Amino acid sequence: MMRRTAACLAAALLAALPVAEPVSAQTEAVQDDPPATAVELTLPQLRALAARAVQAGRYDAALQLAGLMLAADAEDSYAHFVVAEAHLRGGDPRLAREAAHLSYRHADTDVQKHEAARAAAAASAREGRFLPAQIWMRRALWSSPGEAMTQRAANEFRALRRKARLRIDGGLTVAPSSNVNGGSSERVNTIEGLPLVGILSPTAQALSGTVARAEMTLRYRLARNERAQTELRAHGEVKRVWLSDEAQDKAPSADNGDFGSSLLEAGLMHRRSLAEKGPVLSLGVHGGRSWAAEAPRYDFGRVSAAMVQSLGARTALTIGHMRQEQYDLDGTADNVTTQAWSLGVMRRLAQGSRLSLNYQVADSQSENVNAVRRTEGLRARFDLGRPVGPVKLGLSLSAFDSHYPDYRVVLPVPGGREDRFYGADLDLTLHRFDVAGFVPKVRLSAERSESNVSRFDTEEYSISVGIESRF
Repeated sequence: MMRRTAACLAAALLAALPVAEPVSAQTEAVQDDPPATAVELTLPQLRALAARAVQAGRYDAALQLAGLMLAADAEDSYAHFVVAEAHLRGGDPRLAREAAHLSYRHADTDVQKHEAARAAAAASAREGRFLPAQIWMRRALWSSPGEAMTQRAANEFRALRRKARLRIDGGLTVAPSSNVNGGSSERVNTIEGLPLVGILSPTAQALSGTVARAEMTLRYRLARNERAQTELRAHGEVKRVWLSDEAQDKAPSADNGDFGSSLLEAGLMHRRSLAEKGPVLSLGVHGGRSWAAEAPRYDFGRVSAAMVQSLGARTALTIGHMRQEQYDLDGTADNVTTQAWSLGVMRRLAQGSRLSLNYQVADSQSENVNAVRRTEGLRARFDLGRPVGPVKLGLSLSAFDSHYPDYRVVLPVPGGREDRFYGADLDLTLHRFDVAGFVPKVRLSAERSESNVSRFDTEEYSISVGIESRF
């Protein structure tokens, strides 16, 4: 009965429908359409006919043909997909979304899952539900059967993210480290110029272990036009530490929670282009709280301004300023006011490589003389444009000097405390191991600090493994 009904409907449609390609990659290969007088249609022919009906804008006919397929098999993924496409193109995204969900649920192949997820994403976007749309597009990327479809879905994901008011970014890394607490590499504390020698406690010395860091940033766009955008932002960071057995033996009184930290902040950001080809100005106001050893440490408020000016097709200049007020929660003596400036240049090189250099200087003032300092230094970053096999490479180098003019350890340190910091990070992004648009990232880090107060002579070597989004 179903085949005769389909044949009658086919006879009316075949004369009216133009020849068209199937609606998507889900459609199976079929033979030439039978003449209108045929009394039977095979399932592949019925699917092809439904696809042609959608392409020709005959959505009612497509829904009837899909209904016949579902009458024979209620779990026919392709039939649900036809319903989704017909409702999506016909202007009913809610019904399209529901049908796409069913198509995805009953899909048997990666192609079916990929196309059903894309349809669900498109329907959600039509309803203005951009966060679910991005989740569905991640599912499409998860089941993508080939590089061409992956790239198409990646471009569609980027388009959804641009349209969405809410954007969520995050990351997670886990790193074995030789110095999870920033402790001294020496057991004896000496101070240049002073006849003071002390023995550092085990918890003030370097302890090995594992560090896990997680962060998340939420952005909600309040307004946007061709030249300006304003958004709310919230950012959170969590660091947790697990001491090694060797560290536990070295410092038996130490607890993992003693070395953890957290930060939470929220604020407002505004970005504006000052002219068609002129500088882009960013202004920000943020406030938040920091925790250390699972206890509140200080509150802070921050205002910032930055400007990016193009110096040609490949080069841009950046200038930034920040002022932060830090309020100690145990009293006013440790309140700190910090002002920082930065000047940088970014350059796009051949074959997609990028180079950036940034000079930074910061001044901190406080009633606590040990918190008064001036820090200045350079950061450099190079990202290789072309992957080396399955790996994308990035290298960061940094060097900073910090001067504490009035630092005291019982007695004033002659000439103040002087620290020199050197750091290097090698990032290895395994871009071919893509899962739903997320790729693994390995970072090799080495840091060293030298000081005239040996308590602050430190070394740390770590290998962190994490995941990050490609987009």
